[in-house]
Amino acid sequence: MSVSPIKKAVIAAAGSGTRFLPATKAIPKEMIPLIDRPIIQYLVEELAASGIEDVVFVSRWDKKVLEDHFDQHPTLEDALEASGKERYLAETRRPGELVNVAYIRQKGPYGNGTPALNAAPLLGGQPFVYAFGDDLVSSEVPFTAQLIEQYHKTPGVILGAQEVPRDEVPNYGMIEVDAEMRVTKIVEKPAPAAVTSNLVGFGRYVLPPELPALLGEIPTGKGGELWLMDAIEVYMRRGGAVYACPVREGRWLTTGDPVNYLEALFHYGLERDDLKDDLARIIKRLAERL
Repeated sequence: MSVSPIKKAVIAAAGSGTRFLPATKAIPKEMIPLIDRPIIQYLVEELAASGIEDVVFVSRWDKKVLEDHFDQHPTLEDALEASGKERYLAETRRPGELVNVAYIRQKGPYGNGTPALNAAPLLGGQPFVYAFGDDLVSSEVPFTAQLIEQYHKTPGVILGAQEVPRDEVPNYGMIEVDAEMRVTKIVEKPAPAAVTSNLVGFGRYVLPPELPALLGEIPTGKGGELWLMDAIEVYMRRGGAVYACPVREGRWLTTGDPVNYLEALFHYGLERDDLKDDLARIIKRLAERL
């Protein structure tokens, strides 16, 4: 069976960033810097490196700065060019050169399924990558490319996944799979004894064209919100195939709370040749105080 190429992605970026207040009173959570780039740019760079050409951001009225980041800034660019700061000029232009972008504002119920429903008219009835704006993956092969590769092998819903220690199982939505990585069960925040798998599903997916339509059919769920996983479970009950795609040669890094954000910050700092030695020295010095 031929499978359509995947060139479009939707990024859900309408959250409030409550756990980062008061910083997020004026700055969208997705625009908080990880060193010298905002969180969201790492995600868009991964999408672009995976062959994604068009990205739909689903955000809200107070996130215009996110739109500005992926636009041109002629005044700043002219000043950098005039002063001969070519490296900074290239880095300033880079966000606007990664992908084609469109922006829509989230409408309808709260929930992580609503952005996919809102973006559906822009997707041309094609499969697409769906990403949460605060979930990053650091890997040798861009993780979105891994998801797309899996989709071409096993069309259906593809879930990003990573193993976690058993004592962390109650913190996540866990997925059980068969020998071919087909999902057989999804359990939200279970007791460790209730599941046999250590695989957590996180905010990165390939979704077939049927999923937005399902999101438009199902009722809101827990907390009165529209949940993507509720639609995926309906898709499974109707015979749709759902597969897990564990991260290969890399790791998932969420930035959704201050502790995990700090881990991501250190991780990306230690990945950079221009920073890793100084950062390692700082970390060792701070550790001596513990």
